[in-house]
Amino acid sequence: METRQLVLIDNDNSPRDEWKLDERTRQMGLDGVAEARRVLQAALAKGQGGSHSSAA
Repeated sequence: METRQLVLIDNDNSPRDEWKLDERTRQMGLDGVAEARRVLQAALAKGQGGSHSSAA
């Protein structure tokens, strides 16, 4: 599965390096997403995913 970073701030007036996360912060975020995916997968496997509704 390919993932791409969502661009939240696109300001051509400031250097891109100002908005880069350091490696420790980036890894903490990736670890948190991985844990959330594991928890969700476990809940879905146990049938605890809740009801899915498509509210508009």
